Amino acid sequence: MRKKLMTRRNFLARGGQAALGAGFAASLLAGCGGQESSRTPLVYWSEIEGKEAQDYYRENVQRPFQQANEDIDFEVKFVADVDRVVRTALQGGSGPDLVPTLGPAFALEYVKANLFRELNEYAEQYGWQDKMLGWALDLGRFEGGLYSVPTRFETMLLYYNKSVFEERGWSVPANREELEAVAEEASGRGIIPFAAGNEEYTTSTEWFVTMFWNHFSGPEALYQGLTGEIPWTDPVFVDAIDLLNQYFQRGWFGGSVQQFFTTAPNEWYAQLGNGEAAMDMDGYWVASTINDYFGEAGGNDNEWGWSSLPPLRDDIPQSLYELAIGATLSINERTEQPDAAAEYIDWYFSDPKRIAQRMADVPAWFNIAAPVEESDFPSDIDPRVEQIISALSEATNRGNFGYATWTFWPPETDVFIIEELETVLTGNMTPAEYCAGVNDHFQKEREEGLVPPAIRPGTS
Repeated sequence: MRKKLMTRRNFLARGGQAALGAGFAASLLAGCGGQESSRTPLVYWSEIEGKEAQDYYRENVQRPFQQANEDIDFEVKFVADVDRVVRTALQGGSGPDLVPTLGPAFALEYVKANLFRELNEYAEQYGWQDKMLGWALDLGRFEGGLYSVPTRFETMLLYYNKSVFEERGWSVPANREELEAVAEEASGRGIIPFAAGNEEYTTSTEWFVTMFWNHFSGPEALYQGLTGEIPWTDPVFVDAIDLLNQYFQRGWFGGSVQQFFTTAPNEWYAQLGNGEAAMDMDGYWVASTINDYFGEAGGNDNEWGWSSLPPLRDDIPQSLYELAIGATLSINERTEQPDAAAEYIDWYFSDPKRIAQRMADVPAWFNIAAPVEESDFPSDIDPRVEQIISALSEATNRGNFGYATWTFWPPETDVFIIEELETVLTGNMTPAEYCAGVNDHFQKEREEGLVPPAIRPGTS
């Protein structure tokens, strides 16, 4: 589902801006004024991919907003590789009124380039502190100003084939010993322990770094790393990457390192659904498509279940969930209609039942970081999806959370995390060398002020 990860890699690599083509970019530069109409023109470039999700947005977001605000002419364009196009447009002095990014670290780059409008006045006017989860809203702040709001929250989960577990008499792992025992037995029976791959989806390696740093190194160590108290060369981080590499070398991810590099998403999800694989370390976004691979839709009689990844080391909290913001929304500094843009943001966050309905219908693209209650959800929501949302809400309210690399690490460091883990898996770089490279990039970007703010673990 998370195809935007591919976009992120291209965005960060900064390659191909010139190749984008001035003609194509110019055809999209329509946001900042210049239109004559009795209604206020408002242009939003959306990163939403896939016809089904785009149609859902048109019917359940764009149309209701337009009906509620007849004085606004709301135009939405679904743009492929939106971040590269947006970067080109904004640097050229144009672009849409409402600007999406792939997360707080990416928004921060635009903020430092003075391309986003400060939102403090609107936040106070509309009471956004009460309409958005505080930790997520705070990630959009820089030097006292609010510049972006969170439009998609995410976390990492352990999905498993419930039918296979029941057939084999396996319990959902509660610690590292139990996780490794299930993986070992599965492998011995010819079952892939963890469905995985990075064919067509090369940035999936980032998910595993996130999970092992959180569930082995732990939130406190990560907080110290993110705030510069300890370096990323500390053994607690190196040992986590070493353990991850050991799992790969045992063939636990995708069947083997070679198979991992040649397995596409539809293949590994099919393996999980038909029982060729037992588990899958993956993102919350999978909940929107996983039913396609189970039961009648998947051509089998299997069911799926989920859990948080268990602690991989002593003193790591149970039921730990990584905090992640997969997308943000900002207002173009050069827009001529900031009030209309702010009105859209407020409308999108204002109705808990409408928010919960979108989260239930498409539990990926429309998961905004807003406070919703159990009573807000429709009665026909998949109970597993509701359980995920409830568990995540309960854990984060207790301060029991960790950190996703694509949300809390700065951009160039994130690229290194993604790309160079492959070098570790192929034996051309040691875990210690990998962490040293992470540290070099991180310290450089930290000096440049590009590290997003980190929330201290144990707080909400």
